[in-house]
Amino acid sequence: MTEPDEIPPGTRIGRYRVVSTLGRGGMGGVMEVEDDTGARYALKAPVQDIEGIDVTRRFAREANVLRMLDHPNLVSAVDVFTEGGRLYLVMEKVTGEPLSRALDFGELHPRRALVLTRQALAGIGHAHAQGLIHRDLKPDNILLVDMGGWERVKIIDFGIVKLTSDVAAAFGAEALTSTGIVFGTPRYMAPEQALGQLLDTRADLYALGIILYEMLAGRPPFEFDDPVAMLKAHAKSPPPPLAAVTGNAPWCTRELVALVEGALAKKPDQRFASAEVMTAVLDEAFRSLEGVCP
Repeated sequence: MTEPDEIPPGTRIGRYRVVSTLGRGGMGGVMEVEDDTGARYALKAPVQDIEGIDVTRRFAREANVLRMLDHPNLVSAVDVFTEGGRLYLVMEKVTGEPLSRALDFGELHPRRALVLTRQALAGIGHAHAQGLIHRDLKPDNILLVDMGGWERVKIIDFGIVKLTSDVAAAFGAEALTSTGIVFGTPRYMAPEQALGQLLDTRADLYALGIILYEMLAGRPPFEFDDPVAMLKAHAKSPPPPLAAVTGNAPWCTRELVALVEGALAKKPDQRFASAEVMTAVLDEAFRSLEGVCP
């Protein structure tokens, strides 16, 4: 079976024509396609099953998950179909740069960092309300779309999403992985996720806290080449105080510090209870920048 990144332009897949290859991840490839009207989409197809991982099953679940979501800060599904024994997922084509690209140039302006985080919280809060936990929030999975004078956040890649038990039951499936199995990106993992423990929506809030810290400081709180050392740091080490890392910048207000520290608490019950609660604290932090952050 031809892999997604090997399908040549011009190939017809269902009612779509392949325009170009956009990329390939560990679980699937993404192509730009167009329909007969000329409208452009992103078409995702799973790679062949990896030993020990039922890629097709995980991919089918991602397709079902995206069809549950309807929010301007989340990528949306347009179509799902099967052809030649392979499942395809058609998504809106998002034209934007990943947040990681912006971070390549260093820290972001504090107001911009908070505005982007607020949008990410709105999107992930919607997912949480549907009983979904992303589990892999990171700058690569947050796209920034130029809307002509302002940026819109689009969260992508729900490939390792965790379903709460009631949502899993609705799909006739188990509630994802059991304890002791670690999925995600070590740099942005919550302590309980790093330890392979049960997790809930507050793991996503921790990841957004790490991303916010990185946007403000120009670096994440923990930097290790060894993923095991990274996981241990998340599990046990306190993050360096934001004020110390930023040289006591005047915009590093008490309210902003409270936002970051609240998101990065080691124990889930010491973090914000929900995306909505974190958003309220973020709004206070944004107001605190008036007069100290031009």
